[in-house]
Amino acid sequence: MADKGYTFWNKEIDRLKDGKSKYEWDELEELITDAFEDEKITSDEFDKLMEKLMEQEM
Repeated sequence: MADKGYTFWNKEIDRLKDGKSKYEWDELEELITDAFEDEKITSDEFDKLMEKLMEQEM
């Protein structure tokens, strides 16, 4: 299984923007938070991902 680090989630947010993500907005928020809590992404990466995700909020 591929590591679900920063690059994975960054691309998944792009897929959400394009309507191609297998996740809904709230699922991505929770999964990215889980990745941070599991130390798979840094606090800076978490902040960048959340900022990008917030831009996609509808």
